[in-house]
Amino acid sequence: MGSRRLEGRSVVNLQGLIQRELCEGLTEEELASAVGISARTITNTLVGEFPQDPAIWEQLARYFRIHADFLRYGGPLESEGLFELSEHAQPSPLGQMRTVPLLKWHQIVQMVTLEELPCLIHAEMLLETSVPGKRTFALQVRDNSMRPLFSQGEVIFVDPDVPCAPGDYVVVESEDGRPERALLRQLEVNGGQVILHPLHKAYTNLSLTKQQRILGRVMQLRKNF
Repeated sequence: MGSRRLEGRSVVNLQGLIQRELCEGLTEEELASAVGISARTITNTLVGEFPQDPAIWEQLARYFRIHADFLRYGGPLESEGLFELSEHAQPSPLGQMRTVPLLKWHQIVQMVTLEELPCLIHAEMLLETSVPGKRTFALQVRDNSMRPLFSQGEVIFVDPDVPCAPGDYVVVESEDGRPERALLRQLEVNGGQVILHPLHKAYTNLSLTKQQRILGRVMQLRKNF
C-alpha cells in the first residue's frame, strides 16, 4: 500500500481522532481491526504518512462518522471550525435545549449524506435550539427570494429526516447538484407537478425535477442569533 505525506488540517484531524481512540484504551491493532484496515496504516498515519487509496479513507470515515472528503481534506478553506456534535438535550430556563451546527450552504452535504450523526463537523458555530431531529442543522437565509417570511441573514433550522408535504418550506438541491446553489422554497403541487415556489414576486416558480433531492424541511425560523 502506497502512502504520502499530506499537508493541511487533515493531519490534525485524523491523527487527533486516532490518538483519542488509543487514549480510550484501544491498541493500534484493535483500532485497525475495527476500522477494517491494516495496523501499518494506523502506524503510518500517526507519523504523518497518509493512505492514497480512497477506499481506506471511506473506511476511516465510516468508523469516525465523518464525511470522507472532510476527513481527508479538512473541509473547505473557509470553514470556521471543527465541532463535536451530540444528540443529547440539556435542561435550561427555555426547556430542553441542544446544539446544532450553523452551516454554510456548501457544507450541507455533511449532514444529509450520512445516515448517522457525525462525531465532528465543519461549521461556523453551534447554535442552541429546542428543535428535535438528530441531524437537524441551521442555515442563514442567503437572499430575499422568500420574503416577507424569510429575509436574508435570518437563521432557519432544517431537519433532513422529516417527511415533506405541499405547503412546507424546504431546502432543495440545485438542478446541477451543487450544494452551494441549493434553494429555499415552498413546496406546491399543480396538476401533479411539484413546484418550488418563491414567496417574492421578483422570482419565478420552478418545477422539481427527478434529479433534485429535497435536503430537508424547515422546522423553525429564528430572526437573529
